[in-house]
Amino acid sequence: WVHSDAVQALGKIPIDFERLGVHALTVSAHKLRGPKGAGALVLDKRIELKPLLHGGGHEAGMRSGTENVPAIVGFGAACELAIDRLGAYVAHTARLRDLLDARLVELGARVFGRAAPRIANTTYFALDGIDGETLVIELDRSGYGVASGSACSSKSTEPSATLLAMGVAPEVARGSVRVSLGPDNDELQIREFAGAVAAVAGRLRRLTAMAV
Repeated sequence: WVHSDAVQALGKIPIDFERLGVHALTVSAHKLRGPKGAGALVLDKRIELKPLLHGGGHEAGMRSGTENVPAIVGFGAACELAIDRLGAYVAHTARLRDLLDARLVELGARVFGRAAPRIANTTYFALDGIDGETLVIELDRSGYGVASGSACSSKSTEPSATLLAMGVAPEVARGSVRVSLGPDNDELQIREFAGAVAAVAGRLRRLTAMAV
């Protein structure tokens, strides 16, 4: 059996369970700007799951306990909106991401997977000689919420396993920073963010030079 964690794909690219050829697929509402705490498991009909929670037989006997109806309804509404707006969302965020990538490259950044097919709203980069976690902290002080590493392992200090698998050197992977964009972002914000990255990187490099 093959399971796919499709959390990052939901609302960003079309998902066709049958065409994927997988047997199980999980998605989460908050990635669609829906309610946190709601998710869905799509299963091949041939799979018979044994429940981990027993009791009242809720959710077809697979997960007993009172259902979070508001979150479920909100998840459904978020999915409907995402389907209707998918094309416009992808076009908008891809244009902003490409602008951000270009600005980052001008600053000397390495943008990972830039030439490869990827989701439209996310860019992943590193600046030589700049620690990723330090850059995240300094950008946070400037009002920007970015992350070092993947969202599901944001507390880990280890370099991204994905980047290492792509052949990125460990010292470069440790400097990686992930930026996600949304439908409310615009070109001015991208330019301001790139300016903040340049300012923070310059300050960190000056401090490093003074410490040597």
